[in-house]
This record gives sequence, structure tokens and C-alpha cells, in this order.
Amino acid sequence: MTRLPLMTRPPDEMIIHSAGQVITLSRFLYQASVLAEQFCQQLPDQCYIINLCHNRYLFSLAFAAAIIAERTTLLPANRLPDTVNALLQAYPNSVPVSEHALPEVQRSTVDPSAVLDLVGEVNHIPQIDPDGLAAVVFTSGSTGAASRIHKTWATLYYSSLVNAAEYGPQYHHPTHIVATVPPQHMWGLETSVLLPWFSPTVIGSSQPFFAADILNELRPLPRPRALVSTPVHLRALVESDAMLIPMDRIYSATAPLSMALAQRLEASTGAQITEVYGCSEAGCLAWREPIRDPRWQLFACFALSQQGQMSTISAAHLPEPVTLMDYLHVDAEGRFNLAGRHSDLVNIAGKRASLQELTQVLLDIEGVIDGVIFQPEEHSDGAVQRLAALVVAPGMTASEIRQALSRRIDPAFMPRPLRLVPALPRIDSGKLPRQSLLHFFNQVCESSV
Repeated sequence: MTRLPLMTRPPDEMIIHSAGQVITLSRFLYQASVLAEQFCQQLPDQCYIINLCHNRYLFSLAFAAAIIAERTTLLPANRLPDTVNALLQAYPNSVPVSEHALPEVQRSTVDPSAVLDLVGEVNHIPQIDPDGLAAVVFTSGSTGAASRIHKTWATLYYSSLVNAAEYGPQYHHPTHIVATVPPQHMWGLETSVLLPWFSPTVIGSSQPFFAADILNELRPLPRPRALVSTPVHLRALVESDAMLIPMDRIYSATAPLSMALAQRLEASTGAQITEVYGCSEAGCLAWREPIRDPRWQLFACFALSQQGQMSTISAAHLPEPVTLMDYLHVDAEGRFNLAGRHSDLVNIAGKRASLQELTQVLLDIEGVIDGVIFQPEEHSDGAVQRLAALVVAPGMTASEIRQALSRRIDPAFMPRPLRLVPALPRIDSGKLPRQSLLHFFNQVCESSV
């Protein structure tokens, strides 16, 4: 059986910057191999590892160690105790791994932090069974019920090679990256954990959220430097009072980036803005530079087929074709535009609209920092339900927001109620799970009665 390497970069290259140190790949492999040996000695065979590490360095070490030790990593959509406890019930032979104590989690936690102090080198790259189940990824449920996706090492390995070739930095010197997205999320896993194993990038160990923290992490890094983020985090960055600093690349995913936000980012940082489109089932599969061309370019290894309004993609490294949840309008050049999700389209008074596009109109209003337009739960009598909106817009009134919306959207889609809130219940990745949204909305409506 032909095995596949854990990574393709030379052992003497830099891979992570942490607490003022730059860690080489050989030291990283040494620490990962020690942790893998601990997993093999201390954990039972066929044990699943729930990787809950906040520190990206520790997450990467635990993820690499689990692969070397032939253990499968479970990647929950968030690190909330209820989510982790539900996972422990579904996978009784699983063990949480975290550098933090988890008193509300119903099982003892393994802390991998001790390996950070180990100094040693490994100059050979571990060879991995391509059919081994490396990870099970759990989606956030942002459009409904969450799902689980199995990822063999072959799938992760070949998709990482594709990502490095399609959108990975192509500079003469290593690109130093700060990422705001958690490594448990597929976008975070592919860019901030796996990409540094396959392309000349050096990832920061932190997961900054606030604008000042993001800039503090970026400022001391040498050029070229890049930011991996989401539209939610990027909007908060440009809406802050902080003076932005020069960057070379900004990568964004998880939701479309508006043209207005992309233009503000490029003007204030000088960075080349690259958006990546994908899904948990297939990983990253297309890219665009929104300021230069709003159309998406499919990665070369993927084939796209359409039947009616359904789009399916396939590639040699995927175990089976994947049907996408989005409507794709493909042009004669093979590029495409996104026209909302199948679960995203609403029909009110005989008129159709995409909730994603309506939300984008809301977010483009000057003064709106965050917000969402959505369809509440249906009434039991089947009556037509008006859309609703939750908006974070300090200094604005609901009336001002409705007035701005009225110039851009049909009256049938005007959200009523529209409630101003201090923040939305987003998870670390920036996603907004529907059940969390509906629960929060009901609380807001009850408190305003």
C-alpha cells in the first residue's frame, strides 16, 4: 500500500510563530511524535480525539499526533459544553484534548501543553495510511440540521496540495499569517493548520477576534503577511476606530464579501483580497478577487455539472460527487455567480428573493456593523410569516435602517419586526446557527413586549 506524507515541506523551514518564537517543522514533528506516542500509550485503541485546543500551535500538534497515532479527530462546530457533551455521548470511546480545564464537560481532558517545552528534531516525514479516517467534521447547522463529514488522509492531503497551488501565497519568502477563524472549522483547518504543512507559510498560534488584537498580532510580522478571516470579522475590523496596517493578502470565506467591504479593506491595507468558496463536504473549490471580477473561478481539479437548478462537483480526491447547497449561475467561460442557497430562497406575495442577498443589502448600510434578515419559525396555522431582522448598529434607529432598506428592497421583503441588538449569537467561525438565531430572536421579542 502506498502511503502519503504528513507534509511536503522541508524539515528546516519555519511553520509556526508562537510567543515570540518561530518553530521549525523539524521541531514541530518532534513534539508531534512525542505526543503521538503518549496517545498510543495512554489512550485505548480505536479511541477518538475531540480536539478543543484554542491555541493553534497546540491544535496543530494534537491533530498531527492523532494522525501519526492512527486516531481519528472529531471536530465539533463549536467548543460549547453542551456540544462537547453531546459528542461524548455519540462517541463513548472519545477523549477531549484541550489546554484549558473543562469543568462542565463530562469526561477527563488530556492537556498536551507539556510538549511545547520539548526541544528536539525529527528530519523524516511520517508516512500515513491514505485510507485512514483522519477527521470527522461537524457542520454548524447555519442552514438547519448539522451534519458530519468523514475525511480520510488522502482527501485532506490532495485537497491541501490543490489549495496550495490555487490560492496559496506564491512569494519568494514565507508568508506570515494571522487567522481569526478557529482551527476546528473547515476553513480554519484548511488554511491555518494544513496549508502551512504544504506551502511556504508561517501561521500564528493565536486566534484574535477584536480589531486591536488582530492588528497587534499582525504588526510585528515581517512582510509578506496575510490575514485569514471571515466577512463578520473583517467588517468589525474596518468599522473599528483602529488604524489599519499594510498587508499583502487577505483571505475571506464562509460567506460572500460585499464589494463595498472589499474596497474599504483594499484601500486601507493595500492587500490583495482573495475570497474562497467551498463547503465542508468538498473543502475549498473556487476563488475570486471580488474587486477585479465578481465571478468565481472553479479550481482546475474540479468538474461541475448541473441538472436543473442543482449543481454537483466532483474531483479525483473526493470519495463521491458533492451536491452543492447554492444556486450557481455558470457563464460561457465556466465562471459562476452565487444566487443564494436552496434553503435561502423565500416566496412572499408571489415574489422570490434570497435571504443572503437581502442580508447583504442590510450590511451595506453605512453604520450597520452586523445583522441578519431571516424567516422566523412558521405559524402552526400556515399563515404567511413576514421576514425579521436583527441588527447591530450603534447610533442608528430602527426607523433609519428601514428607510435605508426601502430604497433597495421590495416592500414585500421589508423585515418586521426589526430589532436592534448589541451583538448576534455567532459562533467562533462567524457562523450563525439557525437554532441559536431563532432562540435569540424569541428572547429579544419577549424582552421588548
